[in-house]
Amino acid sequence: MTPFQKKQLALMRQMETMLAADSRVSTIVPMQTDYATDDQLCLTLNAFIPEPIAASIYDKLIGPLQQLDPHQYYYPLESLHVTFHSIRIIHSPPTYSKKDIETSRALLTKLIPSERPFPFIWHGVMALPTSISVIVLVTPAYNRFIRRVRHDFINHGIPDDKKYFSETMVFANTTICRYTHKPSPEFIEKLQTFRDIHIGAGVIDTVSLVETNAGAHPSKTRMLGTYRFTGN
Repeated sequence: MTPFQKKQLALMRQMETMLAADSRVSTIVPMQTDYATDDQLCLTLNAFIPEPIAASIYDKLIGPLQQLDPHQYYYPLESLHVTFHSIRIIHSPPTYSKKDIETSRALLTKLIPSERPFPFIWHGVMALPTSISVIVLVTPAYNRFIRRVRHDFINHGIPDDKKYFSETMVFANTTICRYTHKPSPEFIEKLQTFRDIHIGAGVIDTVSLVETNAGAHPSKTRMLGTYRFTGN
């Protein structure tokens, strides 16, 4: 783990602790009973994670948690992703227009090919008030790129409406579970055993502009464009 990643991890743990006391510290998705059919939609730039990482998450994390509580919402294997940029958060009706989608496509067509693929490390589990995520450790290059993306979207009239814990350090994660009800003490105890679990490393070379709901359910997901990091 690099010094940069250690700093990132420390800040994410700080956010985890502060959110447990005050959920207003950062934007979180409210607890719902049915994420699969939820009609609230968002516009986002997502990278679907490498298959070996997704399979390891299911084997090491989701499977054991499902055995304890099958009634929470667990992301389908094909829905597991890293959010690169949250363009507009979930809302019904959506808070973005066809023009916003076209502007996003034009921006991403310009921004994405100029960057090389990004390496990530999936390490540790973070328990948030209404969800569970695998921490994704990033590089300084990724941090700079995402800050550039946010800046360019603002300059083109699509400011990010998500509140972040840190404006200078970009966090990344893969959400694996959203709560439909308060988890049991046994569930929380099991979750704590995953706090420092190492899942693996991988490289992401493709991202997608996506319309989806809070659970990224396939029935509510519409692919609006796919872009590849080529380093041109």
